[in-house]
Amino acid sequence: MPSRFKSGGGATGKGLKAFGGQVLCNRQYVRAGQSSNTGPCRTKTCSRWIAGRASSRPEIRTGWAPGLTDLPSKESLVNYIKGSDGPPRVFSPLPPNNWNRNPEELPLLIVLPGIDGTGYTAAAQFPVLCERFDLKTFLIPVGDRTPLDGLVSILREYIENEVANSPSDRPIYVMGESFGGILALLLADACGHLCLNRVVLVNPATSFGKSIWASMGDVLPQLPAPAYDVLPFAISPFLGNPINLARRRVDGEQPIPSQAVQTVMSLFALMPVLENLKDVLPPETLKWKLQLLEEGAKRVDAALLSGLQQRVLVIAGDADLLIPSKEEADRLKKHLRTCSVKVIDGAGHALLQEADINVSNIFDEMGFYTRSLKYTSPKPVKRLIPQQKRRNGNGNGNGNKNGQSGQGLEKKEVMLSQDNAKSIELPTLGELGKVCDDLGITRAKTLLSPVWFSTSSTSGEVVNGLEHLPKERPLIIVANHQTLAVDLGFLISGLLEEGGILARGLAHPSIFQEESTTNAGMRGLFTNFGAVPVTPRNMFKLLKNDEVILLFPGGAREALKQKDEEYKLFWPEEQEFVRIAAKFNATIVPLSGVGIDDSMDIVASGNELLDFPFVGNFLKESMENVKTVREDETLLFPLARPRSLNRLYFKFGQPITLSDSIVNDKEKCQEIYQKAKRGVEDGISYLKEKRAQDPYKDVIPRVLYEQNSKKKAPTFKAN
Repeated sequence: MPSRFKSGGGATGKGLKAFGGQVLCNRQYVRAGQSSNTGPCRTKTCSRWIAGRASSRPEIRTGWAPGLTDLPSKESLVNYIKGSDGPPRVFSPLPPNNWNRNPEELPLLIVLPGIDGTGYTAAAQFPVLCERFDLKTFLIPVGDRTPLDGLVSILREYIENEVANSPSDRPIYVMGESFGGILALLLADACGHLCLNRVVLVNPATSFGKSIWASMGDVLPQLPAPAYDVLPFAISPFLGNPINLARRRVDGEQPIPSQAVQTVMSLFALMPVLENLKDVLPPETLKWKLQLLEEGAKRVDAALLSGLQQRVLVIAGDADLLIPSKEEADRLKKHLRTCSVKVIDGAGHALLQEADINVSNIFDEMGFYTRSLKYTSPKPVKRLIPQQKRRNGNGNGNGNKNGQSGQGLEKKEVMLSQDNAKSIELPTLGELGKVCDDLGITRAKTLLSPVWFSTSSTSGEVVNGLEHLPKERPLIIVANHQTLAVDLGFLISGLLEEGGILARGLAHPSIFQEESTTNAGMRGLFTNFGAVPVTPRNMFKLLKNDEVILLFPGGAREALKQKDEEYKLFWPEEQEFVRIAAKFNATIVPLSGVGIDDSMDIVASGNELLDFPFVGNFLKESMENVKTVREDETLLFPLARPRSLNRLYFKFGQPITLSDSIVNDKEKCQEIYQKAKRGVEDGISYLKEKRAQDPYKDVIPRVLYEQNSKKKAPTFKAN
């Protein structure tokens, strides 16, 4: 443990009596330089932590904190509010149910609260979450006035210490609800994706500026005391369906009459909770929190979102009457590189309290839970918080008295300019499945049933499957683009499913332009699976990191084919990628794909569409700001019509091993370049010839076989 951490009894003060005056955690943190029952933290010594363990095991009790298994009593909530002085802090809200369980062996999950600062709205999920996570919550006391940067700084320092003292493959999650969603995104930006790996946003308040509450921020704190006292009851319908909230404590196994009685009693039990909201958010605290909301929502802009590389899950209630959460989920998915969305029908703003909602089950459904991290690079990953994210100051932020940031987080440009050529976390198979579902790839696989072949590096033998795909790294896969790049989703997902390989695509820069609609349909596919703009610098970085690279030398010209160009390659004369690959002693593998080009007819090429009256001018205007790589590029999809549903075939050719001794030998590099190109062409010819022997090359026999047998239809024998 670092020297700045001390063991002792620092967890036993009044300010650490959490949830009903009971010490429920096995580890507590309080900022140094301040007693636990004082006001807001303002000292420079707050950059250190004091850690302490309870001297004896805490009793497992029901009450307000333990998951709202019983709704909070008025007394326990009052005691909690009165006992929560001191600075913002991270602590454990629940004792483990099984003392043989070791939380440090589980993923870390930090729950970030809404504007109440208590985290009570998420407490209903604590019992299930603590079984799968080392669960921590972040408490912001009622009287605290720490600005946004200060809150981020406290959390960042905590995460930095956890990373330093955890195994390198331990996942670190944050889950932010409402205001906590804003805080989670700012924290993700500050920590980077190697330290803070996964972000869960529950009805995030990033849309605060679009809600009615943004215009009421100056009005609510000025209400007369009698009116302010009834404010919680007035807004309670906006928090969620009262029946669903009450049903959280109803025993579904009891007879219906008994359940009805329990529901009514639970509705009455909600009254003290609502009544005490005015104590959690007195007028001055509400005014301060609304200022934080306004500032935070402005700072979480498209530029910040586009730079985040964490995997993000947004959970939104479609009946949220406080803020437009469902619409905001769509906006976040558009701007975030790797984001999945779960919309819950009928759920309100406080959805984590509603009956029948289990966030752990949602993690499983979305493939978002993992016990350990796996990265695209085989090299050890240094989990360090980026130096440029640090700010000068006392660790309590640089905000002024109004909570406005002095410097704020640095602005970023759109995805195109981001340095994303770093090792990234491999998606889980569940995440892969969700992306494939969203893009229609899963359904298309049932019709096209892709098959794979690989070639031995020594004998040249071709076999079904990826048995002969080289294990050496770095590896460059050079492939042909089929029409409209329709096969990309099958190729990338197939490599993950069949070989556990996430090939980092070197993609056209226009895909990463947020203002470009030319390749908007493929952007989600590429950004979810670690693609980067095709540049020598990005290729250099990926190879240095021993990654697997997917390169299409024919580029956009080869994908946007014209008439009568089936399976024709449009590789440039330069062999630059061979020279870069040789510098790292990389292996090149030709990859050939067939099935798409002869399944559709080109009605009009992109160039022909530009000559159409009226339409041509509109298309030219839409392409004005689209990035190009080659001078002769026309980044416009041709007009095509389907001809048939061909089966897809992919063949890896014989690997080509490179040596750094040829880096400056242009003739040798050119020879290897041509060899790789011939490997792709030969593979195309091989597949076109052999597929005639496939008994299930036609769609109807293939689909019938797979539906009846529940397994992939066989294909031709490779040799």
